[in-house]
Amino acid sequence: MHRIWLYIFLVTVERNICVRSEVFTSIAHIIQLLDTEIELAKQLKIYLKNEHVRLVHIEKFLSVINNDLSQARGKEEQYFSNPINVYLFFKHLTTEWYHIKDMPSPDIRTIIDKNWLFPSLEDLTGTGISLLRLQNTYQITTSQMANGEIDLKFRSQKLTSDECYHIGRVAYINNDFYYALMWMQEALDRFDEKNKRALISRIDILDHLSNVTFQEGNIENALALTQEMLAIDPNHVPAKANKVYYESLINGQTLSKDQKKDSLASSEKIGSSSKKNFRVRKQRQNNYLELSEVYKALCRQNRAKLSHKRQAKLFCRYRHNNHPYLILRPVKEEQLFDEPTILLFHDVVSDTDIEQIKVLATPQVNNEESNMATDTEPSKLNY
Repeated sequence: MHRIWLYIFLVTVERNICVRSEVFTSIAHIIQLLDTEIELAKQLKIYLKNEHVRLVHIEKFLSVINNDLSQARGKEEQYFSNPINVYLFFKHLTTEWYHIKDMPSPDIRTIIDKNWLFPSLEDLTGTGISLLRLQNTYQITTSQMANGEIDLKFRSQKLTSDECYHIGRVAYINNDFYYALMWMQEALDRFDEKNKRALISRIDILDHLSNVTFQEGNIENALALTQEMLAIDPNHVPAKANKVYYESLINGQTLSKDQKKDSLASSEKIGSSSKKNFRVRKQRQNNYLELSEVYKALCRQNRAKLSHKRQAKLFCRYRHNNHPYLILRPVKEEQLFDEPTILLFHDVVSDTDIEQIKVLATPQVNNEESNMATDTEPSKLNY
């Protein structure tokens, strides 16, 4: 009988030990799972923060797009008559939409990857070249251009430092160092260190400024800009090489082959990729041919600049040229300019006919050609 009770006691104790052991083992595993959930919560928090930043960026971009659309709808021709609006519109469709596409969202990528009509980067560059040609022809200041003050009836939004920098890059790549210098200076004036969304740095702008200033023959100013770069980043290798090179030119020293190679390499690199707020201003070299200057002056002419004697020769009249149809309904003719003669005819074609002509002509539209004085053959104009 005692033996039976002993067996019962031993079995009970053994089961108790096993249960407690299993409970202990289970709690250890749960603690490990808790660590897993803590880490997952941290990762999810980071993801949520990044997702919030992404959504805020998309919301701001959408706000800009909606603002542009509200201005353009219903008055497209008037809106796009301002070339700054054309440039910003192309910039949206070439670089900014693709930036949205590259965000980690397969749904957005699928939407943008549809067979939409997008301009190319070459088109964007073309709009930049057109802005420079317009600025040169009509002698518009860089500040006016950047403020959208081309068409006073329909101003555009102001350009950012990034956008001024891009136009300066277009000028630089096309060896127009005068306007490259002007636009890089404008980009520097508008640069904001606090803008975390900026795609460029102050050093990027100063690097271009120092190079174009050197190309314009102003070595002292190029050196000053280079020294400003080194004040920001003392280890900037191209700037260090350029500093040695510029100082040698100023002092009339002779560089070694390696020093010349380093300096040239730093200057070439910019084509592919201290005095605070130092400003560079230089008049453009007057080396253009007379025909080109006459052409630009003609584009800038308006009646207000004519003398009273010349204005008195300008008149309006009805013209029929003895044509039977025009005798019954002569054309309204207005003389706008005397030398050369420029005439404006009113109410010749109805608005309905004009719209129909546009519809028929649009598929065959090509870029306009320009026969500038510096060209041997007509060259295609950009947007």
